Amino acid sequence: MKQKLRSILDYIVKDNYLHAKWLNTLSYLENCGARKIAACEHPTLVKEEVLKHASEEFRHSYYLKRQIKKISNSPFPDYSLHLIIGSTYSLNYLNKLDLLTSRFLIKEIGLDKQEAKKMAYLLVTYAIELRAHELYPIYEEALRACKSKIYVKSIILEEENHLREMKQGLDKIHLGLAYAKKVCMFEHILFEKWMNAVTNEARSDFQQILINPPKQGQEKLPNLKPNMLLKKRTSFMDKIEALLPKAPSLKDS
Repeated sequence: MKQKLRSILDYIVKDNYLHAKWLNTLSYLENCGARKIAACEHPTLVKEEVLKHASEEFRHSYYLKRQIKKISNSPFPDYSLHLIIGSTYSLNYLNKLDLLTSRFLIKEIGLDKQEAKKMAYLLVTYAIELRAHELYPIYEEALRACKSKIYVKSIILEEENHLREMKQGLDKIHLGLAYAKKVCMFEHILFEKWMNAVTNEARSDFQQILINPPKQGQEKLPNLKPNMLLKKRTSFMDKIEALLPKAPSLKDS
């Protein structure tokens, strides 16, 4: 996976417009994560670390958005579908993970909606921070390899702290890490589908370059062969759950 991810990112960062869409997509995902953290807050019983986490995710989103101006003069005023890479897979990535996790906690573990909401915050955030722990360093390597003006080192450091905090929170919960393992499996499947969508869009961009060759001095981009997407046989949620082992319930503990 790391080699595939590096290949995709090497490809993306060489084209300014495609790279700008990637930055806008990361900005959207950081913003989406921050909004989900805020949505999980109790009206009054809000811990300082949760406020800190949400504020840092919002700041990441803003920082990534600002980087676009370093590589593109094209406007990226919002997160409309044509301004991000990965289409609806990017838009729905975190929402689907949140939905899968909540359904798992309510139907399989037996939590009520309020308990599931609190637990989902820890589990979903842990899975996403674990992914960020992999993705951002590889992205930073790709940026340095092409001598880009953009840096994400500051984000990497803060995401490492977030991951550590989520791990500490799960350690305090009975079977917390067992539940996290299954949620991470949800996330892995969703991430694979998202990366396939990103690769397909990058490949489509390459085909456009073949139709409209770049001007002299512009570098042609290599073609990437995306992995096949999972075939649709049942509903998306049921298909994912069918692939995963049952996690221990509260009744079994």
